[in-house]
Amino acid sequence: MIYKLLRLPNLIIVAATQYIIYIHLLTPIFEKNLLSGSFNNLDFFLFVLTTLCITAAGYIINDIYDVETDKINKPQKRIINNHLSITSGWNLYVTLLILGAILSLFLAIQREEILYWFIYPLSNFVLFAYSRWLKGIPMIGNIIVSFFCGAVPGIFFLSEASAIEKLSQSNFKLFKNLETILFSYVLFAFFTNFYREIVKDLQDEHGDKLSSINTAAVLWGKRNTKFIAIFIAVLTSFFIHYTFSLPFFINIPYLFMLQLILVQFPLLLSLLFLIRANNGSAFKKVGLWIKLIMVNGLFLITYLIIQQNG
Repeated sequence: MIYKLLRLPNLIIVAATQYIIYIHLLTPIFEKNLLSGSFNNLDFFLFVLTTLCITAAGYIINDIYDVETDKINKPQKRIINNHLSITSGWNLYVTLLILGAILSLFLAIQREEILYWFIYPLSNFVLFAYSRWLKGIPMIGNIIVSFFCGAVPGIFFLSEASAIEKLSQSNFKLFKNLETILFSYVLFAFFTNFYREIVKDLQDEHGDKLSSINTAAVLWGKRNTKFIAIFIAVLTSFFIHYTFSLPFFINIPYLFMLQLILVQFPLLLSLLFLIRANNGSAFKKVGLWIKLIMVNGLFLITYLIIQQNG
């Protein structure tokens, strides 16, 4: 049951995202322009492992503080206090925090960037604060979680800042292409997760209300929160359409058609199901469509990278 608590499929997607972005997008571009990325193979593996520690710890602390709401919203599927005690959950949480702290400190010393180490405790504190206090503030908690989702690929703007800056000076056109790809995916990850977070609030409205957690759905009602979710979905659709209409993207073979099939069509279906949804089970189905969109986005950027590398 530990793999369910850690959301293993989600961790695989996080690792795959960072692997694809760094190994197959950034590294080939740096090598073609005689630049060096900041990671060797071992350092990059530890970097991804640190990201997974932050992510998994975030899932665990969220489940610990969601024990009461999960008794109502998903009594059969909850792990904490069902298959695993709260004490065991805390022990696993602390173990991941310590492991990630050691790995991140080693990387900071190895890279001579000790100030960057403070990103690790700050990230874990924010996720703890989200689970403990901020989840009950409408939209704020949703935005925080979505920010972390966008940071999975976006962290490379920071870790590879030196090489990216040199690329901008030596090959500005290629730099702009790289910036467009990476920033577009960061925004895609943010918006799709934001959409999913609002739908999840709708799905968990009953348990959150009984537990006095003032999510958007509890405070503003299902009807108004539905309109917010619809607005975010439409905004996401327009953003995706705009992005793939840019000259750089529009010249890539089949890309426009692929984004229609893999992203826009499922997004439209999720909207149709959302409009008709009126209970937790129906909102859960909408959430599954959004998860599909997020996974398809990873396939789409993989195809884009393959085309970019020629």
